[in-house]
Parts: sequence; C-alpha cells; structure tokens
Amino acid sequence: MRIVQVIDQLGLGGAERVCVNLTNLLFRNGNEVKLIVLNDKGALFDLIDEGVDMVRLNKNKGKFKAYRQFKKHIKKDDIIHIHMRNPYRFVRKAFLFLGGNQPVILHDHFGKIVVNQTVPKLYKSLFKPHFFIGCSELLTEWAVNKVKLKKDRVFLVNNFVLHYETNYKNHTPKGLVLVGSLKKVKNHSLAMDIAKTLDKDLTIYCPSLEGGEKDYYESLVAHMEKINYKDRIHFVTGCNNVQTELKQYEMALLTSTSEGDPLALVEYMAQGLPFLCSDMGEAVKVVKKHYPEMVQGDFDVNNWVSNYHKVKEIQSEQIESLYNEHFSSDLYLEKYLSIYKKFLASV
Repeated sequence: MRIVQVIDQLGLGGAERVCVNLTNLLFRNGNEVKLIVLNDKGALFDLIDEGVDMVRLNKNKGKFKAYRQFKKHIKKDDIIHIHMRNPYRFVRKAFLFLGGNQPVILHDHFGKIVVNQTVPKLYKSLFKPHFFIGCSELLTEWAVNKVKLKKDRVFLVNNFVLHYETNYKNHTPKGLVLVGSLKKVKNHSLAMDIAKTLDKDLTIYCPSLEGGEKDYYESLVAHMEKINYKDRIHFVTGCNNVQTELKQYEMALLTSTSEGDPLALVEYMAQGLPFLCSDMGEAVKVVKKHYPEMVQGDFDVNNWVSNYHKVKEIQSEQIESLYNEHFSSDLYLEKYLSIYKKFLASV
C-alpha cells in the first residue's frame, strides 16, 4: 500500500499538525508514505521524520508546472489522502486539466462549519469526493446531508497528536497556558480575565502576532491595559512543538466560542495537564463523560474560576490515562489503515 499525504503548506495550524502526525505515524509503522506539500513554507517541516519521502511543489511559481509535477509524483501510488479543501481543489484540477480521474480521499478540517455550511462549487458533481474524512460530527453530517455522499464513504476521525517527551520533567509548574492562534473565536480575553481573577500569569502560544485576524492582537492589548494585567500575560510565537513546553504550567485553558476538533486539547491530555475548556469540539465529548468539571457550559468567569479549584485535584496520571484510552496514536493508526483498506476495496 503506497500512501500519499497532500497539504497546502506546513505552517503552525491544526490541520497541518494532523498531517505531519499521520505521516510520521504511518512511516514509523513500516508503511510506504510520501508527503506532498504544495507551497514551500512552514515551520513544521522540521518535525517530519528523517527518511520520509517529501515533495515540495511550490505552486506559487506556476500552477500548471505544479499540476504536472503532482501527476508525475503520484503515478504509482495507491492512496491519495488530501488535507483541507484548497489542496483538494488543486488535485482535482490537476486531473481535470491533465487527464486522469484517480480516486482520492478528502480530509476536511473546516473549522467554521457551525456558521458556514455552504457546499463548494462542483462538490456535488465533477469534484464530488470519493471518500470523505471529517474531524467533527458536524462535518460528517454536512458531507452526508449537504454534499449527498453515501454514508459508507464518510468517516469521523477526531484530530490526534503523537506523544512527545517534555522538557520540564522535574519542574514546579506555575501559571496558566493557552494554545491558540489569534482569532476572535479563540476568545483570549476570557482567558485573561480568568488569569487576573486567579492572580496567575498567563502564557499564550500562537503562530505569530501578525498573522491573525485584522486588529485582533491590538484589541487584546487594549483589553490587557483595561484590566491592568499586561505584565502578567506573555505571548510566545513560533514554537513548532508546543506539547514539549506544557509541563511547566499548572493548568491549561481553551476558551473558544467555536471549534471543530481542537488539537490543543489532545496535547494537554497527552502531557497529563489539567485544563478548563469550553463545550466545543469532538474531544470535549469524551472529556465531559469522565471529568465534567473540566468542561464549562458558559463563558462566565466566576464559573470557570470555581471549577479551577475542582480541576486542580485531578491527578496528571488520570488525564494521561484518558489520552491513552481514547486518543493514543495506536488507536488512530488502526482507524486510518481501516479506512484505507475500505478505500482500496471500493476502487
């Protein structure tokens, strides 16, 4: 079984990290895997295992040249697994313009499905996915009900992370941490209010201060000044493997008002880090069954602070056990290989 993973670029996003995780997981378990990246940029190239066959197309230098290169590199492969909608469109156009109709898998990570269920052009006809993987139940329901895909070709697979050794094994944890790009839906201001109420430092890991939504960072600075807490809130940018940093903090936050399946939450669990999160995303459903006090039903600061004291009592080993039972890489390897076998049997 020759497997190709395709993605647009390898910046510090959730879909990109899932792609890197899956590529490495397949490679480490003896599968023949290739990674095709359409744009030659991103910090996550450094996390690809040595020995993985990697192709950088740099489509910005010419679409048709990139189409030809893509067709050439996938000629002998069995599985084409495409992450996100833009690369999917690129692949389907490559086949449309240069011939061929090789079946592919669309892995949809679209995070705004709650507010935008529009079906992209040609998805019901010429570009209809052969197989579909969604990282949330909303996405798989959309694929069946809106795109009209057959249920036996639609699969729900939550986001996953590989476990990494921490840099802070014997460190006394201090303060709160939030991992999330600078977007309004991440609701950073609530995390700041929680930190101030608890008199804790807050560290925010994000890809950059400039790459988020327009004026959002400035609005956060204004909020820090308004609550007079600027000296206790710290932004860390450009960290390509934040999981190794998490053990230096006592508790994590995920304050988003909308999420598909937040990867940060699974990274918190992989390191046994207690956390407070909003009731958003697929992983939360599992957490809620075991530790309901971790999952917040509203965005009232006082309620989050009240549950902080309860969550502090949960042991790191209990959270790691939750990760091992529901989110470990072995479970996800089994899920993906099962989908690939069904895919091959259908073509």
